[in-house]
Amino acid sequence: MNDTDEMVEARYQLQELTAADPAASANMLRYVAALSLLVTGRRARDRRPGEPQFGAGFLLVDGNEQLFAATARRSGTDYVLTAFDVDDAAGPAHGIGVFHPQADGMVLFGNCRPWSPANDGRALLVPTGEGDYAGHLAFRPGRPFRLVQAPVPGDLEAGFRRAGARLARLLASEALREVHRDGYLHRIRNEGQQLFGEVSRAAA
Repeated sequence: MNDTDEMVEARYQLQELTAADPAASANMLRYVAALSLLVTGRRARDRRPGEPQFGAGFLLVDGNEQLFAATARRSGTDYVLTAFDVDDAAGPAHGIGVFHPQADGMVLFGNCRPWSPANDGRALLVPTGEGDYAGHLAFRPGRPFRLVQAPVPGDLEAGFRRAGARLARLLASEALREVHRDGYLHRIRNEGQQLFGEVSRAAA
């Protein structure tokens, strides 16, 4: 059964309320900063032109994946979305998706997990959804992700555990404790084929 306009509007209002909650927005921004550090070695705010964008949002419903895809297509690079449950945005992230531009359009790699090598190098992002895909996404300074159609260069599960532990340390670090104080909230909407964005400071 399709959602009514009233149900869609109610969900949007709930997302607005959650994004305005200081605890929720601080948690989401910490995840963005920590994942960016893990994958690129830099905070998302220090992103260079052409590199992937890192952001947080809510689980994709009502066709919102089309909005993110269009935004990534306009920027010409990847968009890494860390998704949260709108009812528990102050808790753990629900998942990671990567909108990756290709010659014939935009591909969404869902259920991505960070994988860290044993040498403390930059993490890779590994799609773990359905299907037989055995590749990963590798960061390249100044460029979009490189899609590598080969297994990760090491033990898969061990790399997932290392990445999880490193991400947890980053999230708990003093360096990211006040990250929300210089964060921004981006609201994206469309009217037909036109995209509109609003930017405001995150709740402090």
